[in-house]
Amino acid sequence: MKVIIPAIDVYGGKVVRLTRGDFSQTTVYSENPLELVKFFRSKGFKRIHLVDLEGAKIGEIKIVNLVRQIKEEYDDVIIQFGGGIRSYEVAKSVIDAGADFVIIGTMFIKKPEEFARVVKDFREKVILSLDINIDKIVIHGWQAESEISIEEAFDKAIRMGVLRIMTTDVARDGTLLGPDLTFISNILDTIKKKYFDLLVEELMNGGFLNDIISESIETITKDVIDFMNTLKSPYSGSYELRQKIEKYDENLNRYKEAIRDNIPWDEIFKKYPKPLILISGGVSSDSDIDEIFKMDNSFLEGVIVGKSIYEGRLSIFG
Repeated sequence: MKVIIPAIDVYGGKVVRLTRGDFSQTTVYSENPLELVKFFRSKGFKRIHLVDLEGAKIGEIKIVNLVRQIKEEYDDVIIQFGGGIRSYEVAKSVIDAGADFVIIGTMFIKKPEEFARVVKDFREKVILSLDINIDKIVIHGWQAESEISIEEAFDKAIRMGVLRIMTTDVARDGTLLGPDLTFISNILDTIKKKYFDLLVEELMNGGFLNDIISESIETITKDVIDFMNTLKSPYSGSYELRQKIEKYDENLNRYKEAIRDNIPWDEIFKKYPKPLILISGGVSSDSDIDEIFKMDNSFLEGVIVGKSIYEGRLSIFG
């Protein structure tokens, strides 16, 4: 089931929204983040996107105590926390404080080995943040561009076994211009292609299909040659041709079953689980959310909404 996740961005202890990540374009919406958690919970939303904007900017978390406060007050609220988590120790400390998910971006780019360690120990709790400005992945609170390409980043994340990826369209974030549906579609297509490419690679490199494939190609080739010889023979009738076709279909189905039954799907999916995508940036209305959720893609987990909530544009928060 796809989810809608309200965002609480905290800067200087206040709930704010930025425009395109620009700290000079800050609007304050609340003096009390805890009260907003209470409000969202009263509306039936149990998963909160909590961001420490100071932490994202300077790389030092400032509101980890807020995570503890939320959990003490509302232990049923699911917190995905991001902003300034740039080491294994900090990620662990946020999880220890009660966060259900930690959102990590810069560490993935700058310290890939340390990020891999976080994934190894806390895979179910990690959300990788791949924030994109036009065609560049941005880090350090969107203040710097990385050299890694979008496709390379998604491919690398999948191979590391990342379960969840959040991607924000920075050019739209905080603008209320509506999401770029082409951008979202391209992201979903990219993750889908990279994932299935990896599965095919794993299958082909596994070795367990080689004998079956070799045998099936040999048999099917023989069936095709027999059919062509029968077709070219002046003595062949429709009965003989039909027999050859039936034999070919029978052999083909048999080898399809043999291949299917010999693929260790459980082992492959355990090694490379299907990643889920969270979309953020530009959502301004109920119809925007509907359009995103209409996209036929099983990799989409949900949408994060921010400024549109505080501006009263979403009926679900009315």
